[in-house]
Amino acid sequence: MDAFNQEVLVHRTRFASDETGWAVLDALDEDGERVVLVGPIVHLEERERARVVGTWVDDSRYGLQVKVSEARPLPPSDVETLVGYLRRVKYVGVKRALTLIERYGTDGILDAIDQDPERAFAAAGLRASRVAEAVASWQELRVSRRLHLLLAPHGLAYLVKRIQSEYGPGAHRVVSERPYELTSVFGVGFLVADRIAGAVGVDDEDARGLAGALHVLAEAERGGSTCVPREALRQRLGTLLGREVDAAFLDELVANGDLIGEEQWLYRPQTAALEAELAERVSDLVRTGPVRSRLRAPNEQAMRSAVEGAQLTEEQRQGVGNALRHRLSLITGGPGTGKTASIRTIAALARSQGASVILAAPTGRAAIRMSEASGVAARTVHAALGWVPGEGPTHDEDDPLATDLLIVDETSMANLELLVTLLRAVAARTHVVLVGDADQLAPVGAGKPFAELVESGRVPTTRLTHIFRQAAGSMIVQGAHAVRRGNAPDFRPAPGMRRDLFLAQQPDPHAALAEIVSLVSDRLPRYYEVDPVRDIQVFAPVYRGELGIDAINAALRDALNPDGEPVRGGRLRIGDKLMMTGRNLHELGLMNGTLLRLVDEVSGNEDSEALVLASEEAVFRLPPEEADRLRLAYACSVHRGQGIELPVAVIVAHPAAGAFFLRREMLYTAMTRAKLATVLVGMREVVARAAQVPDTGRRHSRLAERLGFHGTEQAPVKATEVS
Repeated sequence: MDAFNQEVLVHRTRFASDETGWAVLDALDEDGERVVLVGPIVHLEERERARVVGTWVDDSRYGLQVKVSEARPLPPSDVETLVGYLRRVKYVGVKRALTLIERYGTDGILDAIDQDPERAFAAAGLRASRVAEAVASWQELRVSRRLHLLLAPHGLAYLVKRIQSEYGPGAHRVVSERPYELTSVFGVGFLVADRIAGAVGVDDEDARGLAGALHVLAEAERGGSTCVPREALRQRLGTLLGREVDAAFLDELVANGDLIGEEQWLYRPQTAALEAELAERVSDLVRTGPVRSRLRAPNEQAMRSAVEGAQLTEEQRQGVGNALRHRLSLITGGPGTGKTASIRTIAALARSQGASVILAAPTGRAAIRMSEASGVAARTVHAALGWVPGEGPTHDEDDPLATDLLIVDETSMANLELLVTLLRAVAARTHVVLVGDADQLAPVGAGKPFAELVESGRVPTTRLTHIFRQAAGSMIVQGAHAVRRGNAPDFRPAPGMRRDLFLAQQPDPHAALAEIVSLVSDRLPRYYEVDPVRDIQVFAPVYRGELGIDAINAALRDALNPDGEPVRGGRLRIGDKLMMTGRNLHELGLMNGTLLRLVDEVSGNEDSEALVLASEEAVFRLPPEEADRLRLAYACSVHRGQGIELPVAVIVAHPAAGAFFLRREMLYTAMTRAKLATVLVGMREVVARAAQVPDTGRRHSRLAERLGFHGTEQAPVKATEVS
């Protein structure tokens, strides 16, 4: 099609997305003819003139449009446009805008205000008490404008608010002079910073190399590692930069403190500090006795009477004893092995001795489940720590948790950062019991501390292996333990077994997708009397493909929320099931992996706009600029859903759903998410292969090594292991 290169006057905004920078605008060309503009042009405003470069396209649905490749706003020059621009300044209305134009003229007004905004706004008639606010508003408007001019032509306008929030009045100078610093802003990775640097003409190989090295380490942390071997980092960095990287360059980064080097390992400084701190805190808890502890090791009679009717195995008694004898102890075991009964007994014994107890879990769902099972009120770890949005935890070394006993369930979900934050708040008198399943999928984020602590043998540890009769009657429990041992689950119910594990074989991908939709939207809710959105979760290994998470989400949304009102440009609908992704939004109390329902969209002025989201525990108001963290969650990955436990789970195990990526730990974790039923959709041979193949993707971490364990010597504290 023909090229387009004209000055236009923006008439109306049809659609605009701050997250993507994409917009659809009505404009008038140089001949006064109406033209539709489509592209990364969210920075263009109504009544504004701009030089637009693009190509005419004939859209099958919307007709002729200009697909914009570049749009540079022109300085306002006519009175009407200038008034519209100046009215965006706080306390400057039409009358004061006209006063400013009359004083400075249409050609020089913007430069004049830039040179002395206090004088200009005072001359416009603003009271002295309001001039400072008007000046601040002007500076923000101009910085935002400059950022849009720098970023929008490259499709990066969605970053303007984040960058401006981080750097304030000097944000445009950071972008134009030091773009690699932007990698400290969430959403600006190395590749984006590299694009910006190229666009603004910054050529700083040292800054580029440092940003690239930090990017490689950050990517490794997202994959679960806390550190990377030096040679592996050098090679990955060379690939990223497109050039050879000398070992001397990495040595220089270490010497400058930009990276931390320990033997052949390299870290980001903050991650190295966290890992060292966790090792030190664990060692202190293991080494030292409690100060003025109210807890005493129980005798057999005390254990029996603590929880009426409780019959503990030798394994459980050992775990209970460890909890009351040692300041730090671990309990690990698979489904049905008595972890919850152990928690209940430990809490009851502590209370019978007059001790205070706090029960906590990483997620809201896990805390609710912990409360129901133990009979003791449990909280999320963040709630227990008194996390204040925007400030952080109120409980730390200076104000530790006021309790004699802290029991944390589902600790296998806790990454390095969360566990360090928790242990900082442990008082000198407090015993800590960490409970989890070391065989589950590793947590989201850097480190796998619970499994590493179990493996190290440096902490008193109880392994629960006995499957109790009630749990032993569940095909889910038996099948999960078979998978943990590397065997395929048996989908045929033995006599006396509760049939709660099913395989729906569907070789054809289209039939398999239809089966999933039918199961989730109709058959399973009707049979088990559950809510299809709240009580059923689909797990799949990959996002792309005919049976990927994206395709399943689209199909399930069409079935479960077909008439939801579109918001955020149609990407989301009111009523959608969503999940929070990316970094934790501590300031809002929203954690990565939280399941949410989109309740409403509040519109109005910029300060009041929000998405209203509901979880099982709370209602949240999410600013629109954070909306890109929300993902449809009718289906999700096992990694993102490992904290979920709900009535029914549907697991996709099909060649068209990335069967190669479905491994033992993933299958084991997904199978144990459900209380009533687990249904696998796909092929039996895919399930068998997944059970046989462990995850070989190694997480690099040196926590166990820091604790003095090198994998060969006898552990000083022998783990209790009864078969």
